Amino acid sequence: MAKNLTPMTLLCGYLGAGKTTLLNKVLNNQEGYKVAVIVNDIGEVNVDAKLIADGAKITDTSDIVPLTNGCICCTLKSQLAQNIENLIKTGKYDYIMIEASGVCEPMPIAQELELIKNGKLDNVVGVVDAARLVDEFAGGDKLLAKEAIGEEDIESLLVQQIEFCSTLVINKKDLVTEDQFKKVRKVIEVLHPGVKIIETSHGDVPVSDILATGSFEFETVYASAGWCKQLEEGEVDDDDDEDEHEHEHHHHDHDEHEEHEHHHHDDDDDDEHEEHEHHHDHDEDEHGHHHHHHEHRHEGESEDEYGIGTFIYYRRKPFDRQKLDEYANKWPKNIIRCKGLLWFSDEQEMAYVFETSGRQIQAGYSGQWIAAAPKKEQEKILEANPEIKKEWDETVGDRMVKLCVIGQNLDKKAISAELDACLA
Repeated sequence: MAKNLTPMTLLCGYLGAGKTTLLNKVLNNQEGYKVAVIVNDIGEVNVDAKLIADGAKITDTSDIVPLTNGCICCTLKSQLAQNIENLIKTGKYDYIMIEASGVCEPMPIAQELELIKNGKLDNVVGVVDAARLVDEFAGGDKLLAKEAIGEEDIESLLVQQIEFCSTLVINKKDLVTEDQFKKVRKVIEVLHPGVKIIETSHGDVPVSDILATGSFEFETVYASAGWCKQLEEGEVDDDDDEDEHEHEHHHHDHDEHEEHEHHHHDDDDDDEHEEHEHHHDHDEDEHGHHHHHHEHRHEGESEDEYGIGTFIYYRRKPFDRQKLDEYANKWPKNIIRCKGLLWFSDEQEMAYVFETSGRQIQAGYSGQWIAAAPKKEQEKILEANPEIKKEWDETVGDRMVKLCVIGQNLDKKAISAELDACLA
């Protein structure tokens, strides 16, 4: 790794979670770092007037406020990557910190930052408000409530922010009870096992835990999400098939997912959050095929004392698109997260990534199954990967439905039966 890469931190979190407090702390006490802090709205950060360099005006057209300690605070509305690259080129800053707007999913921004030539995405910090998490997850009532929670789909954003960060700051801990907090921690552990958690009451976080941590690796963070771990190691009982083996999925991985099915169960028409699914796999061979390793054991359920649990739904039949579409409108409210692979009876070549978080449901085109490839190519892949050959299904090849379901007090039998009813 080249030594001269400037580390960057992406800071995300819902409005009111305490990001601004954290930014101020970094600007006021950066322990000798010269930091360029990029924010959506300088007015909100409220930089300490003593720090602002003489003659600097907040109303400056460039929206850059130089600070006396060598830091700057600026807004970059467009061409984020290009502008950050220019900041890095000046050589004035040891560190770049980017605040994501409260309503943005972190992953697309992280992907853009990964393109910056002289920078390295070093840490993705999620700031969440403990009381809001309790409302969403631990109360149960809110999670199961019918009505939408405000304009944005907060729950969906919270899930994504928790899943995708490498450091999670849980703020305002003093406003919730010990028992509520335990339950919230449990949900976080299921959504993102092993994430580094910093608990605080007033945004009091050591700067060294946020800057220059070396903690972020895109693939690692992506792969450490709870649904990912479950799909890789999860126990499966396959009701379609008496034999239970180890399976591998193969499909081409394209990042253009032109086609999206998108639902809100609350019939909210606000599709502002339509997100394009980017599918990352760990192992890639030189043909661009992706290999997932899965172990299958009996009994796919796990649940803790708070009723937070997971199971794997695994079938070799395709879904009927219309039936799944209809079921999506009455999707069980106690499913916090569901993600995995599926195929449709009317488009049997294509692998889809299916995902839900909160009340948002979508299926994004992810590439072709190996079974759809020309015979010669299939044979080549099967020769090179004897374990696929061994597991290849005579009828459907490598096609499958495999979903990891995470939620609260899940009725596995009922949900599986409802999904079975959507199969073609």
